[in-house]
Amino acid sequence: MGNYRKSYTLNNPTADVKSYLRNFKPVMLLLMILLSIPLVAGCGEAPSPTPVAVSATPVLSPTATSLPDTPTPTPTVTPQPTSSLGVKAVDLEGTTIEFWHPWSGATENAIQASLSEFNANNQYGITVEVKSQETLNSLYERIDSIPAETGLPNLAVGVNYQILSWISDGKPVVGLNTYVYDPEWGLSEQELADFNAQFLQQDVKQGSRFALPAVRSAQVLYYNMSWAKDLGFSSPPSTPEEFKEQACTAAQAVRNTNDDPSLIYGGWLIDTSPSTILSWLYAYDNPLLLPGETGYRFNTPQSEAALLFLKELLDEGCAFEFPDSPAEVEFANRRALFITRPLTDFGYQEAEFSRAENEDEWTVLGFPSPGGEVTASVYGPSYFIFAGTPEENLATWLVIKWLLSPEQEARFIESRGTFPVQNTTLDLLSDYASEHPQWLTAQDLLDGAIAEPGLESWKSVRWILGDVGTQVFRYYFTPDRIPATLELMDQTAAELHELNK
Repeated sequence: MGNYRKSYTLNNPTADVKSYLRNFKPVMLLLMILLSIPLVAGCGEAPSPTPVAVSATPVLSPTATSLPDTPTPTPTVTPQPTSSLGVKAVDLEGTTIEFWHPWSGATENAIQASLSEFNANNQYGITVEVKSQETLNSLYERIDSIPAETGLPNLAVGVNYQILSWISDGKPVVGLNTYVYDPEWGLSEQELADFNAQFLQQDVKQGSRFALPAVRSAQVLYYNMSWAKDLGFSSPPSTPEEFKEQACTAAQAVRNTNDDPSLIYGGWLIDTSPSTILSWLYAYDNPLLLPGETGYRFNTPQSEAALLFLKELLDEGCAFEFPDSPAEVEFANRRALFITRPLTDFGYQEAEFSRAENEDEWTVLGFPSPGGEVTASVYGPSYFIFAGTPEENLATWLVIKWLLSPEQEARFIESRGTFPVQNTTLDLLSDYASEHPQWLTAQDLLDGAIAEPGLESWKSVRWILGDVGTQVFRYYFTPDRIPATLELMDQTAAELHELNK
């Protein structure tokens, strides 16, 4: 990313930081045997220290039946599916694996408590050593600095474009198809069906699974319902036009009660983070990716309409910047009707309302679209395995299964406020939902959620959005410059994609 920031930044602003599960049941035992033969393609998949990718659709629950062609049926025995991993439960005794994660505070405590419980109670004698790297960026940088297999953890957490980058760099990321579909150690049909299908698909490339979702969040709008009601609005905006009307009304109300009419605030507090600009593009139905995911397409009428809308918000005094104060503070003090934040920040916002002694009702919204739907860009890191011995790989897989069990996921969510990646987890969070109504409301956004691009090059291309967002909200940027800006975005994205694919 360093080279990009030198060569491709626009005016050098400062940037912020479904393949449905196609499962089928073959009725021939032969197919199960054939699929147990390692196939060499893509990232690793054999249960050896150096993984080999499995790109064919794996067998979920293979069975074999046979009926003789005689009037009197002869009973037959259906062979029981057996594991292709070559590791028995007894082989796992005494296995120690290392887990690196990016969390701190309450989330670190939740992960540590979960894995302490695993260490004490798992029947295999597996021990997990947990090491926090404090942030996702520091975790990425540490793994990225390790040139070979030596020194890598068994289990780690990363965003899909980071993991794809490590695969390209030759780091031994284990393909998970064999583990997910193993008849002895894998996930059942019911367990797989319980996952959010979109989340589950994000970590698959050319049929090969390289990770499983650990955390999913989204960029959302926080909206002060009480203030909006005072301004005469009975419901949240569902289109950009309604959003603009409410933002402009709030800004005007502030100007009417302020001795200095030059002060502009009260509408939408501008946010130019890549996830926010991406969310506005998604709201305007920008296809973004070229057919076959061969690159990016920013220069579209939808993108032009989205950037023009954002520019009009600024030019008409309905959006403002407040760089010296956190957005949550401005929102809690009725200096912004809308702010844009990650879903996981709602706990900070609750604290700011309490600190401001503000009893206003507020909620979480998706980004309004011209068609009246709402959307949000969904993102987050996933669990993946670096290859060790067959015993270490299987032990690591069992830890992932533990962490993704609904009970353990519920514990994690209570510490962080993320989306459940499995449907049944929500059933365990009724008390949490009643205490955090904004979090519960956010679950309705999942129907319109769109994942961030799952390309390795997104690690660099995403910063273009932040740069362009910054330019759009500069006083000297005029609407007539939008077409040329979008053309430059396409050119720059194409170059970065070629360098990072």
